[in-house]
Amino acid sequence: MFGREKNSKKLGSRVTVLDLGTSKFTCLIGEWVDPDALTSGQPIGAMLRIIGFGQQRARGMKAGVLVDLDAAESAVRDVVSQAEKMAGVEVGDVVVAVTCGRLHSMNFTTTVDLNGGSVRASHIEEVMLAGRDHAADNGRAVLHLVPLGYTLDEASGVIDPTNLVGDRLELDLHAVTADVSPLKNIALLLDNCHLRASRMMASSYVSALATADVSEMELGTTVIDIGGGTTKLALFANGYFVHSDAIAIGGDLISFEIAQALNCPMQEAERIKVLYGSVFGRPGELEGREHNRPISYTIVGEGSVGEGQISPQQLADIIRPRAQHILSLVMQRLQKSGFGAHSGQRLILTGGGSQLTGLAEFASEIFGKPVRVGSPQALEGMPPEMLGPAFASSVGLYEALLSYDLADDRTFKVAKTPRDGGYFSNIGNWLKESF
Repeated sequence: MFGREKNSKKLGSRVTVLDLGTSKFTCLIGEWVDPDALTSGQPIGAMLRIIGFGQQRARGMKAGVLVDLDAAESAVRDVVSQAEKMAGVEVGDVVVAVTCGRLHSMNFTTTVDLNGGSVRASHIEEVMLAGRDHAADNGRAVLHLVPLGYTLDEASGVIDPTNLVGDRLELDLHAVTADVSPLKNIALLLDNCHLRASRMMASSYVSALATADVSEMELGTTVIDIGGGTTKLALFANGYFVHSDAIAIGGDLISFEIAQALNCPMQEAERIKVLYGSVFGRPGELEGREHNRPISYTIVGEGSVGEGQISPQQLADIIRPRAQHILSLVMQRLQKSGFGAHSGQRLILTGGGSQLTGLAEFASEIFGKPVRVGSPQALEGMPPEMLGPAFASSVGLYEALLSYDLADDRTFKVAKTPRDGGYFSNIGNWLKESF
């Protein structure tokens, strides 16, 4: 399923990751504790320590897409500077989590004729490159290209076909692709900040790697990452990453609904949601809460500021329809993908929006299967406030670097050349590798 030997040989002693979400930007500078042990299969928490971190409210982003270059540049500079000062180093290359580009997931098979000969390394290279070229049709960039298994003649489930004899070799692949222009804009943003993306990865994939364990992937599971402006999903079956998708709404939709209903600022609505929000409000469903105690909040209108009150039940009645809407859209996307019947034995909710009280139980009712909230593994050096579901994609970037992914060599990757030719020069070879 996953292999570390290939990628771990390329990893430097220090790797910086940058998570460009709609609600927040996060930068982590990690240092491998023992680079020689990266192939040992140890949990990432035993191999990596964080020596610098930064967090800033996102600016210039909408639903994962860059909409204000100057505002985003200021925020990226701030968050990277925070991490650099703590680590005592300067950052150049970064690994980036993205949601933009209308992410599309596809599964297909590539083949090569052997004419009765044995499988050589060149044959495997041929089917891999053919898969990359197929995924990049229609002018899209390939973010991930993951092998699902070989078939030699009629024998499926071949793990390593090297030196085996046959007439026809097939490779099943899963690709995640994106529109090029939004990725170019992210590259431009980073270039303006004197940074270079050594790799861009889909947030859905990295969040799943951070929160689902190997046994869950083997049995089948769907990871739903609810961010501020987007909801991402990644599906695993038989231990393989087989589907990904993204929806351009997230937890901010609930905050907006609260703000409209209560006539309060978005910041106040977000505070109310985080501190008091629940999808349930009936007696007995808000454990440990005084159900009749009203929630006070600030009202803004016509030049005056006042105070309003709402009961937990009333607040839940505002929240529940929006939460149901988000989860229903996820269910529709799964059914449309053809993987609805194979979405696994359980669901994992992660991301900042997953922390809404009662959401896991509510999702379990909607999907009819067990649901848990997933948090990433604690890394040495990370502050307590970064250990929850909201930081799954940040930690997952490190997990993904250790996973076997053919896109590492053959897809949307910045060429290792000096940064002396400006933005388009820097990304030119990167884009050529994608098509």
